[in-house]
Amino acid sequence: MIGARLADLRDWNNQTQEELAKALNVATSTIRSWEHEKSSPNHEMLIAICRYYGTSADYLLGLTDIDPSDEARKQRQRLTEEEQNEMHRYEEYLLWKRKK
Repeated sequence: MIGARLADLRDWNNQTQEELAKALNVATSTIRSWEHEKSSPNHEMLIAICRYYGTSADYLLGLTDIDPSDEARKQRQRLTEEEQNEMHRYEEYLLWKRKK
């Protein structure tokens, strides 16, 4: 369940596996392994994924079909492509800043 939901979240956010791997500081093969249900993220990484996408562990684990990040995604769709790109760049900057 985690793999399919993670792949959906990544796709809905127009991200590649490489981009998500970079954001979470893991190898691309790790993302691929999670999405193909060959392995699962540990608890700390599950929390990081939830924070990154603004979703819940219950959603990722399949305990609920309600995705809290859906409302945020709907809000982003009201923005122009240029505005969405700017938000993505700012988000990347904030994540970079957090690591320092």
